[in-house]
Amino acid sequence: MRQIKICHVIDSSNHNRLLYNSLKFSDRQRLEYTVISLAARGPLHTQMNELGVETLSIDCLSRKNYPSAIMRLARFMRKRGFDIVQVHSFEGSIVGLFAAFLARVPVRIFSGHHSHEVPLYASRKLMLADGFLSKRLATHVVAWSANMRDIFVNSFHVPDKRVAVIHHGMDLDAWARQSDVENDLRTELGLSDKIVFGTVGRLFWVKDLERLVNVFAEIARDRDDLALLIVGEGEDREKLERLITSSGVTGKIFLTGKRDDIASVMNTFDVYVHTALAESFGLVLVEALALGKPIVSSRVGIAEEIITEGENGYLFEPGDMAGLSQALDRAVASRSRFDEMGNSGTAKAARFSIAETQAVCDRYYISLTGDSCLVSSLERHN
Repeated sequence: MRQIKICHVIDSSNHNRLLYNSLKFSDRQRLEYTVISLAARGPLHTQMNELGVETLSIDCLSRKNYPSAIMRLARFMRKRGFDIVQVHSFEGSIVGLFAAFLARVPVRIFSGHHSHEVPLYASRKLMLADGFLSKRLATHVVAWSANMRDIFVNSFHVPDKRVAVIHHGMDLDAWARQSDVENDLRTELGLSDKIVFGTVGRLFWVKDLERLVNVFAEIARDRDDLALLIVGEGEDREKLERLITSSGVTGKIFLTGKRDDIASVMNTFDVYVHTALAESFGLVLVEALALGKPIVSSRVGIAEEIITEGENGYLFEPGDMAGLSQALDRAVASRSRFDEMGNSGTAKAARFSIAETQAVCDRYYISLTGDSCLVSSLERHN
């Protein structure tokens, strides 16, 4: 049986859990992968080598060198005869799609990892660039959520029939094992008897953490039973530290910094809070559901597909301070139902098992090649 040759092009060579799990759980008898980075060899290549996946580094992160890199990559793609090239990130999309186009790769997939943020910048150049890549150079677009699909169709005017929604998945068993590792965070911070809200991510403006701090400070100012943990690092850390101090709630809002035991830390939360202004998917929401946590989230990424109002969480419009305040108040009022809400969320998280989501992705790849025999074989296999 002929294998379908798939090439992934990405800018970074950093550790990539999503791509690693995707290829690990893919049907490697039917699909053969190559992973190419613009950056020099790094942890990504080590991950791929563990899976027996071929890797290549172009070692080109300067845009002035992109023309020569595109030509070299096009020759490589033409020589290898790839059936599908899928690109990730903005820079990887530029180089990868131009090279695939020149190499006449029949299926060129643009992945919506970053495009959710582009409309926020109100930059005509960025909108045009992303629109050109997704609508002109790519033959197909993968959106990781229905929300992201709507952005492609409504903001970038990509024909709806060319956009497929394929969810990210996660290794739920591994996540459960990681969450079972004990930590003393609540005890260390004196939060044993508190309702602990928590959020995890990069500390930068798209996550809208300043608004979260302001709203939470108002709610918690006259209460002794509430606390907020903000986990992660980023360029907004100092700004958030000053805001917490000026708000007079230093003993109720904590910046923990970067943690390597994320699953264990998230398991100490009572409620997960997600205030992002935009999101392509929001894997952390699935992670919180899998741990049985009620969620307060902006309507971004996967949120509306997995959160049912009052059943396993509460939703609000991105950037809506009053809406966020109301959602947090409703969560506090639901304290007696946290276990019930968490159980409902855990059941929903099960559909994001990486084995199931990758099977959907595999079928998508095969369908794009028009190989009906492989599609039938894969369906029997699953």
